[in-house]
Amino acid sequence: MFIHMETNNKAEAIKSWLTNHRDLENQSSIARRFGKSTTFVNLSLNKRMTTKGAEALVNEVYEYLVEKYGI
Repeated sequence: MFIHMETNNKAEAIKSWLTNHRDLENQSSIARRFGKSTTFVNLSLNKRMTTKGAEALVNEVYEYLVEKYGI
């Protein structure tokens, strides 16, 4: 779990959106876009890695998905 509750909510929203829109984006495409490994993206979204970098990634991915797809 992340320290900030809103980041936890964003991670859950991202996972849910990715599950329902696999044809648009997936964890691999997100990893490539942000220059991270798929493993890092997976651990961050599943809240198994809760470093500042992981929290920043979740926030960046959420903002990207909001801007591009309006989630």
